[in-house]
Amino acid sequence: MGRENQLRLQMHLPPVYDYGAWIRHAGVEQGCNRLALWSVHGGALWLASDHVAGKSHLLRTFAGDQVCAALLVVKTDNGENGSADSGQLVQQWMQLLQTSSYWLIDVQAGVMPQAVAHALFHLLERARDLQRHVVIAWRGDPNALPPELSSRLLAMEKVVMAAPADDEMLLRILRASAGELQWDIREQVLQAMLIYLPRQLDVLVVALHMLETNSFEQKHKPGPVWVKQQLMRIAAQLT
Repeated sequence: MGRENQLRLQMHLPPVYDYGAWIRHAGVEQGCNRLALWSVHGGALWLASDHVAGKSHLLRTFAGDQVCAALLVVKTDNGENGSADSGQLVQQWMQLLQTSSYWLIDVQAGVMPQAVAHALFHLLERARDLQRHVVIAWRGDPNALPPELSSRLLAMEKVVMAAPADDEMLLRILRASAGELQWDIREQVLQAMLIYLPRQLDVLVVALHMLETNSFEQKHKPGPVWVKQQLMRIAAQLT
């Protein structure tokens, strides 16, 4: 079936996180190696970054490969945690984590609501009392946190991860992301993305999904002119 006749499933395919297919580069090498050691020796580890660097993806690939690890995803916006107090949040999180020895805590980047911050502090206290091993992934300013949580976070071993430093590695990541879409995308499209969009993972991956959606909705084969128009429009929306 050609690209112009491709059919799209009327559902979103679930993302696949395969640790064996994780793309390692200089920016994440230390984090990958330290996480591997943590799985053996345990401890308390903070994965940080200045920009989007794939921390969440790494934790998900790792969780899928480790039967003794539990993954907790913590939202910091006004969504699912908006109406819960810190005690309720801790109870909810403990139901997921308490039977596992290794806790992977993926916290949404940015400013934390007070209830979430206090709940995370109490969760780390529970981990210490129960002698659980913890990795927390979060991008933000610890000085903006309540003092009790900030002190706990700063006491953890910190590993700073970074986004890919060159275009070839960005293209490899985009190829991997494109492989999960319902779209047969050409290499020229991925290369054009690096021309018309900022070389930032969060922008590029979101733009890739937007391109796929627009292509199917408009029933348009992604030729050079159409791709350029779409990327310039997406760049204006995302930057």
